Amino acid sequence: MKKKIILILLFIIMSGVLFITYKKDVLAYPSVFPTGVTINKPEAYQGYTTFAINEEEGKGSTIYIIDMQGDVLHKWKIENVGTMHNYLLKNGHLVSNIRSKEKCPVMGCLSAVEERDWDGNVVWRYENDNLHHPIEVRPDGSIVAIYWEVLPQVLSSQIKGGIPNTEGKNGETITDVIRIVNHDKEVVWEWYPHEELSIADWPLSPPETRQYWPNINRVKYLSEGNPFNGKESLLVSFRKIDTLAIIDIETKKIVWKWGEKDIAHQHDPHLLNNGNILVFDNGYHRTEPDKKKFSRILEINPRINKIIWEYNGSEVNVKNGFGFYSFIGGFVERLPNWNSLITETTTGRIFEVNQEGEIVWEYVHPVAGVDSVFRFSPDEVDWPEKLPSPVGNKWKVKISDYLQYAGWLVALLSLLLLVLNSRALKRKIKPHKS
Repeated sequence: MKKKIILILLFIIMSGVLFITYKKDVLAYPSVFPTGVTINKPEAYQGYTTFAINEEEGKGSTIYIIDMQGDVLHKWKIENVGTMHNYLLKNGHLVSNIRSKEKCPVMGCLSAVEERDWDGNVVWRYENDNLHHPIEVRPDGSIVAIYWEVLPQVLSSQIKGGIPNTEGKNGETITDVIRIVNHDKEVVWEWYPHEELSIADWPLSPPETRQYWPNINRVKYLSEGNPFNGKESLLVSFRKIDTLAIIDIETKKIVWKWGEKDIAHQHDPHLLNNGNILVFDNGYHRTEPDKKKFSRILEINPRINKIIWEYNGSEVNVKNGFGFYSFIGGFVERLPNWNSLITETTTGRIFEVNQEGEIVWEYVHPVAGVDSVFRFSPDEVDWPEKLPSPVGNKWKVKISDYLQYAGWLVALLSLLLLVLNSRALKRKIKPHKS
């Protein structure tokens, strides 16, 4: 009898554990409970993935290169300071935006831009305490950088929108400046939004304070011959006014504008080879009546100003799992096979989706704040060290998988023993025929 009770208890316990892990596998967010690579389908774009993790405040940043199985193939350790967006160049050099340790009136403050070689040695450094958000590296080695400055007070009253009477100290409003700085650290071009724009025509989002206008959080360099207009231009994200725009570098004029009431505090726009624009729409301060918090990836046709493709994280529309949401940060890259590599910054999750919205690759890091995510094929790089194939061992199984398989085996054996024991017990107590 005791044996039967023990078997029943063992079966119940193991079944409960397996039910919990199974439910967690199916319903958890991210999609499964382990960290590392959790989904890896053949349709994924095969290559090396880079990403950065900032440690505790002031304790440094580590930038990794991993293969498709999640194994670390190379890394850089930057001591004592955090980074914001790191670029791995074709020659194996790493360009890092160094976070400022000092207080700053805007988010994403930087103190310097540094270039390191493959072994981590600093080979170039540009310092400026007014830098903020990621820089962009041009083909000639110059950088496109965003700076903050105090807006002339006489212009503050021209800003529309935002929460009334929420200007900064002494009524000050912070604004942005875009500059191109060459490798000799000389400013060769600059653009002031309050000089080039009609301020009243670029209103702040209603829930925002009036301390900062227009909040440029990303600038992408478009080279001559680009599929939008063929001219050297800049694709700019204005976060607090929910707008994307393209600036002609030669004339400094806005040649395209889109987004107000369509996107919400977006990040990381890209011009695609087909002339469309891809962007990570964070969804923060979304204005829909239900006010659901979800992010989405949008592909916009700028010729007709229409969304032609969308992957969104609303529970209603997403096909797989619970979708995604990152109210800050967030990155997206359109891969050569036309899949999209998405970074959910606030959860430490990187995943790749195809055009049908199916997740074909996923990596989960235990630390939130994943940044600087890019995918490189072996043909795209000329790094000093030849790394192993990014495909890795297709048949590698994680310890967590072994434990789960063992759990299923124990539960099945327990059930089998319980059945056999029950049959034996029935034979033993079979009533005597008179």
